[in-house]
Amino acid sequence: MGFNLLGAVAGAAQGAAMGANPITMGAGAIAGGFGANGATTVGGLSNGAQNLVNGGYLGATEALNAQQMMFQLQLQSQSQQFDEMTSERSELLRETNTLRDVAMQQRKADNQIVKEFIRSIG
Repeated sequence: MGFNLLGAVAGAAQGAAMGANPITMGAGAIAGGFGANGATTVGGLSNGAQNLVNGGYLGATEALNAQQMMFQLQLQSQSQQFDEMTSERSELLRETNTLRDVAMQQRKADNQIVKEFIRSIG
């Protein structure tokens, strides 16, 4: 088993793609030169690139999910505020109607008293 120069170059490229520092590049070159042939190293690099793309896609999906959750929370908050405002307004209208009914009953009673007073005078 000798040293495979193409495997070393491909291993260094894979190390650069994975870590982008001299240690990973050197380790990739050594592993590629001694332990792998060019086809498996290129396949590993392809898998690493696909994993990088998949990770980016998953990260973007998670960001969109977080944004959607924030939107849903804001929408829920607005809905709750609207419901509270509508409930408060309904209560105020009920109170107003009750006060109006009481005032009408008082007017009827006052009119009845005035009629009795006029009848007792005349």
